[in-house]
Amino acid sequence: MFVAAPVVPLPPLGDHELLVFWCQLAVLLLAARAGGYLVRRLGQPRVIGELLAGVALGPSIAGELWPDGWRWLFPDDEQQAGLLLGLAWFGIVLLLMTTGAETDLAVVRRQGRAAYSTAFASLVVPLAAGIALGWWLPERFLGTDGRRWIFAVFIGIALAISSLPVAARILGDLGLLTRPMGQLVMTVAMTNDVVGWLLLGLLAGVAETGSVSLSDLAVAVVGMTMVTVLVLGLGGRALDTAMDVVQSREGGPAASASIAVLFTVIVGATTQALGLEVVIGAFLAGIALGRSRLAAEPIMGQIEVITAAVFAPLFFAVAGVRVDLAALGRSEVLIGAALITVVASVGKMGGSYLGARWGGLNRADAFGASAALNARGALEVVIATVGLSIGVLSDASYTAIVLMAIVTSAMAGPLLRIGADARS
Repeated sequence: MFVAAPVVPLPPLGDHELLVFWCQLAVLLLAARAGGYLVRRLGQPRVIGELLAGVALGPSIAGELWPDGWRWLFPDDEQQAGLLLGLAWFGIVLLLMTTGAETDLAVVRRQGRAAYSTAFASLVVPLAAGIALGWWLPERFLGTDGRRWIFAVFIGIALAISSLPVAARILGDLGLLTRPMGQLVMTVAMTNDVVGWLLLGLLAGVAETGSVSLSDLAVAVVGMTMVTVLVLGLGGRALDTAMDVVQSREGGPAASASIAVLFTVIVGATTQALGLEVVIGAFLAGIALGRSRLAAEPIMGQIEVITAAVFAPLFFAVAGVRVDLAALGRSEVLIGAALITVVASVGKMGGSYLGARWGGLNRADAFGASAALNARGALEVVIATVGLSIGVLSDASYTAIVLMAIVTSAMAGPLLRIGADARS
């Protein structure tokens, strides 16, 4: 017999809270679009400007220049922050859905050997390098947990994971997403994220309980396998059936959009329930959508436009706002952040390049794949937040990892252009 837990009601949102929310949206979206435009003029992908716009609006810049105004716009209130984060995450779900819809599994299968070897090397090399670095970093970087081995493994995991949303945005901005190299990168990035989040969930369990829950890990692995098989095997047909049912009654663009978004949210919620990120499920759902009749519907293009114009910039700007650069004022932290960035880049790019070459890719494509996979972006902020919340990271190591995410994302565009020039 189940006993219902007591429900603690949240205070209602008043006119002031709603006013703050709408002002947050206006300021963040304006800054993100302006930042994206400026960096595009400099030859960088828009996502870099969107992230940096968020950093500029964060506590270390805007918060110092205008403390009272900043505290009014970004109050320390969980309910207020939840409004903005919920909308931002919905946007990134739509971004991964549209990205998945452009993924051609036939192209990926033709590069099977390259995909396997790149995925393996791009995980193992930075993971090992990160663990070694974690043993060496100063005590200031350890969180309240205090166990060096847990901290070292966490650093390894943080350096091994790629950012699927950022890779998708950069490749899309540069027109490389539908090319074989771009398809390979998306597949490898998804593999990196799945394995990385499984390891992160396992480590978080050890940090919080002191023991390893093999049963939870087994549930996550088996569950993820089943979700992947069902979504990729039956998802397209299920979507076509839903389209037939809807079109026999009302139909229209609104119905098509509802089916696409609802399917994506359900699959994303399933992967989130398994302890993985919602973006992995959204990407899988997008692949299924791309293999259904919905892919030819005009509404999919319209969703892509509104996502690129509004939701994706908002997500990356929100991620940037959470960054506080004040900790970098200490030389020890600045040196540690530089080391984390260098080791992360050398390990990820080196492993990815070697794996791609072993898989048969030419030098230019292998270099391009390694540059794209090196972009960590906003998901690295999520990982750092997890580490901070469970006491594995300190404020110093959190800031260092976030800085690494921004720098590696900024590097990706120019490096991809170098690879493109070498290819031509």
